[in-house]
Amino acid sequence: MITIALQQLPCPGSYEIESRDPAKPGAFIVHHPQGISAFLNRCPHTGAPLNWQPDQFLDFEQKHILCSLHGALFRSQDGFCIAGPCQGQSLEPVPIRIEQNQIQIDFNPGV
Repeated sequence: MITIALQQLPCPGSYEIESRDPAKPGAFIVHHPQGISAFLNRCPHTGAPLNWQPDQFLDFEQKHILCSLHGALFRSQDGFCIAGPCQGQSLEPVPIRIEQNQIQIDFNPGV
């Protein structure tokens, strides 16, 4: 379990949780107007990480999650791909909850 202070993540904004195991994907959290979501950092099309810079998962308008490799766009709320080669597929969600202004993400970044 990883805990991040809610005020540490602006809205809109994203936060990367890197994996310590190169064989396993990391994860990321997205703060959007509808709430907070978390996903594995793995494109359903190629399996590659979505971001090209740390903590940078959103498009220019800060509305959708963007795959930096091929430009696919995913809804921030549920990770559903709305444009690009993986259209109709979804990012893999990671369980989260918010308690006492803390985002708790059920993710083990590896050994």
